[in-house]
Amino acid sequence: MSKFRKKMIKYLQTFWGCLAFGVLMFAIFLITDLTDASLNTLGWRDWLGSVAGATILSVGMFTLNKLNLK
Repeated sequence: MSKFRKKMIKYLQTFWGCLAFGVLMFAIFLITDLTDASLNTLGWRDWLGSVAGATILSVGMFTLNKLNLK
């Protein structure tokens, strides 16, 4: 792998990297919700679903990083 790719993977496995990944996933989930509704018509379930999905992905990524699977 290239040096840049290794550096990016190492950064994404830190707390701040997982947090940034979670924010990115939240934005992607919201954009997906916005394909069929406008922003002011999104319900609390849409927002909660986006937050929950992004949280599950980022916490799972961070937890898998901390496991010692050698």
